[in-house]
Amino acid sequence: MTDFKETDLYEPIRVFLEEEGYQVQAEVKGCDIAAVKDGQMVIVELKKAFNLKLVYQGLERQSLTEQVFVAIPRPKKGAREKAWKDMLKLLKRLELGLLTVALDSPLQTVDVVLEPSDSIAWKNRKKREKVQAELENRQVDANVGGMTRRKIMTAFREKSIRVACLLEKEGQLSTADFRERGLEDCIGLLSRNYDKWFKRVEKGVYALSDKGKEALENEDYAKVVSFYRNQ
Repeated sequence: MTDFKETDLYEPIRVFLEEEGYQVQAEVKGCDIAAVKDGQMVIVELKKAFNLKLVYQGLERQSLTEQVFVAIPRPKKGAREKAWKDMLKLLKRLELGLLTVALDSPLQTVDVVLEPSDSIAWKNRKKREKVQAELENRQVDANVGGMTRRKIMTAFREKSIRVACLLEKEGQLSTADFRERGLEDCIGLLSRNYDKWFKRVEKGVYALSDKGKEALENEDYAKVVSFYRNQ
């Protein structure tokens, strides 16, 4: 039996959602996959097999949106198994959707086995807004849903890399330069300088620090660094 991982599910589901017109990001505020289209948010939680942890994650995500799916590899026996029928019965009762991915096929097709019902779960508006803001402020899909032991590319980290790439190219820039480029929201990153990537050359003028140069060579950031270096 092939030993599938959660990360194997990500790419087929990403492609499936993007073909449906969704903007897709992985690892958003704890969600394996979050996607948005026309103001509607969809969340997908990934597992290599159906288990209670997956159910608990799905229930937790219902505080953010009615459109919550759990996703697993397509089982070989499928609907013939009593366990499969019991799983569907449970998910229907909990109003969760189900996606299966044919990881055992070269096509790796995604099937919508169950659509989520409108959940009666109380919606946490603040949590939803945080997820929505994180989605909207990311430009690069640099994460893989279900990944572990790697740094998650947050909107904050992406913005820091954008500033670092700009300073790498220009040498140094003033806060006025950032305003002229329409990047007023990046100025706070320079002054707070949480990761010590930047250094102040003089009042209101910043350059890239040695630590910032090292960060741009970090392979975990390679996709985002490449995107902003080529802008």
